[in-house]
Amino acid sequence: MHQSDRVLRQFRFRQPIPVAPERFKSHYIQMWEDRYDYIPTREPIIIPELACVLEYMPWFRIHGKPYLLSAEERQR
Repeated sequence: MHQSDRVLRQFRFRQPIPVAPERFKSHYIQMWEDRYDYIPTREPIIIPELACVLEYMPWFRIHGKPYLLSAEERQR
């Protein structure tokens, strides 16, 4: 990581005392340990009204655009 604040004295700015690495590191470790507390919740994407019928995939293999499928899928 580039630390641009290390050159402040060269430009006549005040050089702050660096933060102790362990204190800085422990903050991010705590954030990582609490990561599950900040997982966003949302509505389910697939709902029964938008799900396709069972006959769709065979129809798509015949009438659809084959380049959307992998070579393995096109061989089925």
